[in-house]
Amino acid sequence: MRTMALTLGLLSVVMISGCSSTQTASYEQRLVVDREYMAAVEAASKRSITPAKIYWVNPPTKYVVTKTEGEQP
Repeated sequence: MRTMALTLGLLSVVMISGCSSTQTASYEQRLVVDREYMAAVEAASKRSITPAKIYWVNPPTKYVVTKTEGEQP
């Protein structure tokens, strides 16, 4: 029983230390205004029978993945 507990303890230490040696991500997400969607909605409004003037109070947003120039380990 003691050998099994020691083995499980050592295994958990090895697994935890393996995760700490990974590199940081070189990409990050930014939140930007989705101008393509805004243009599509405004174009659809202009094509409709009763066009409406659109005022964006809360413009649509999307996440964009950008490459970071972070530190090298």
